[in-house]
Amino acid sequence: MEKHKSSIRVLSEDLANQIAAGEVVERPASVVKELVENSIDAGATLIRLDIEGGGKTKIRIMDNGMGMLPEECKIAFSRHATSKISEFSDLETIQSLGFRGEALPSIASVAKVRCTSARDEEQGGKRIVVEGGELIEEKDFACPQGTTIEVAHLFYSTPARSKFLKGDSTEFSHITQVVTQQALAYPAIQFQLTHNGREVIQTLPTDQVHYRIAELFGADLAKSLVQVNSSSGDYKLEGYVSNPVYTRSNRSAQFCFINGRFVRDKVILHATQQGYSHLLPKGQHPALFLYLTMDPKLLDVNVHPSKAEVRFAFQQDVHQFVSRSILEALEKNTQTPVEKPQSVDDDIPINTPYEKPFYKSEVPSWAVKQEPGAPYQQGNLSEALGKMGHGFDLQTPSLPQQVMGFDKVPVPVSNLIYSEFEPLGQLENSFIVMQGKKGLLVVDQHVAHERILYERFREAAKDKKIEVQNLLFPETIEFSPAETEILIPHIDRLKELGLELEAFGKNGFLLRSVPAILKNTDNEKLLRDTIELLPKGGNEDILHDKYEDVLIMMSCRNAIKVNHPLNLDQIRKLISDLEQTSMPFTCPHGRPISLLFDIDDILKKFLRK
Repeated sequence: MEKHKSSIRVLSEDLANQIAAGEVVERPASVVKELVENSIDAGATLIRLDIEGGGKTKIRIMDNGMGMLPEECKIAFSRHATSKISEFSDLETIQSLGFRGEALPSIASVAKVRCTSARDEEQGGKRIVVEGGELIEEKDFACPQGTTIEVAHLFYSTPARSKFLKGDSTEFSHITQVVTQQALAYPAIQFQLTHNGREVIQTLPTDQVHYRIAELFGADLAKSLVQVNSSSGDYKLEGYVSNPVYTRSNRSAQFCFINGRFVRDKVILHATQQGYSHLLPKGQHPALFLYLTMDPKLLDVNVHPSKAEVRFAFQQDVHQFVSRSILEALEKNTQTPVEKPQSVDDDIPINTPYEKPFYKSEVPSWAVKQEPGAPYQQGNLSEALGKMGHGFDLQTPSLPQQVMGFDKVPVPVSNLIYSEFEPLGQLENSFIVMQGKKGLLVVDQHVAHERILYERFREAAKDKKIEVQNLLFPETIEFSPAETEILIPHIDRLKELGLELEAFGKNGFLLRSVPAILKNTDNEKLLRDTIELLPKGGNEDILHDKYEDVLIMMSCRNAIKVNHPLNLDQIRKLISDLEQTSMPFTCPHGRPISLLFDIDDILKKFLRK
């Protein structure tokens, strides 16, 4: 019987580098992250990045750090070469952003790389050119102190991997996010970022994190922030979180740093959410700029190749500390009593009393979503109406008969004629009450108006006949660099929706017109919400896929709100407009517009049948 030949072999240096590149270099943003971290570790106070073609064509990063000695430049392209650790014990106390030796050789194995560096300008420097892992050029070169690395034609030697890259806009948006993270982590460093010659980020060195946040995200967000400053034992937490009034529908403005390193940590994010307790509307997220410092021995940063994830020695302690720090900061600045946050391992919230000073009357049990585990099973009418105006669903409940007092629970209707009912007035200026032969009809005025506006808007948009309202004084709106990159590819399509924008400065825009149908709308909030609905990337016609979401959001923003009084003429007009829509029984989100209390059931309860 023939013996099996050995299948274990030592990989070639080139193949080993390409495998390492697969761990470190996922896309152009990965290259930027590794190289910027090297610049920071080198003590740079100025880092300039020039990007072309979303980073696929060229990445050039220049810094004024300490640079390398001439004999060190070539060694830097050797695997496992590093200046940051020398023995095993250094791994436990690593303070620098990186130490992996794979970065430069791994990048050079899948791209064309040119490195120019000098430790001392008078002594001169060195230029090294490596293409596909092969040394092409090595020569003395006169240059100022610091290091410049150019990475061209990423993945040219591995075309199969380049197929997985997205469009230029998408790839550059990831780069923008990386630079934003580092600029927040190190406000004392000046960052400059350009894309195809256009300046995207230009920061000034500062010792104030709050100022850096304003530079990157605008003054409006910065004004909404509450300061966090807390310490306990081995942990210290500083930074800012937004007050509960300022929220976003995604986590795009959430940045957490541990010992100067940006991380996406589930423990930290869960703890911050618990710190806000009941202060946040469902599906909304706060802005976070948090800086946690702790003994490096209590932290493992090497659980992920890009070090984006960490592992805590005492996870529960970290969770409780962060959660309590957020809670205390919010209470101190808002004087709002909140529920004690639950621990990270708890499945059931701790039932600490929660004060609700603004609410008086009790909510009808049918007015609140009744799903197993739903967060609001019973409360009061004002609270329920507010929730329904912010994306909460209504649903036929499954309550015991004796609780409701009716044999037939009021149900959402789907086949009646509204004109068969006569308006009586409003319930708490939020629900329209109508009577008819079939019973008592209750209409949610907000979602009814939302349906009307949505269908008008949809028809106008389909025919590209949206009437616009030119603003007498254009509004200046400032966005973060990442938001700007998302917005730019969609400028023309947004104009078709009536939102006309003109670039104004680096990351600012002039809003010149809005859809005429949207009256008395917070235009800036409308535009920011629109941007949050737009995915990254401009080469694909992504806006088309999100068209309905944008229209629904615009309709919801301008619909009659709860607690808004209407006279009988206004009610009749609203009901008449509703009846003319194609789907008068549900709003664009799918929530029911009206509930019917059956007349037979009413008669039965009064012993008349």
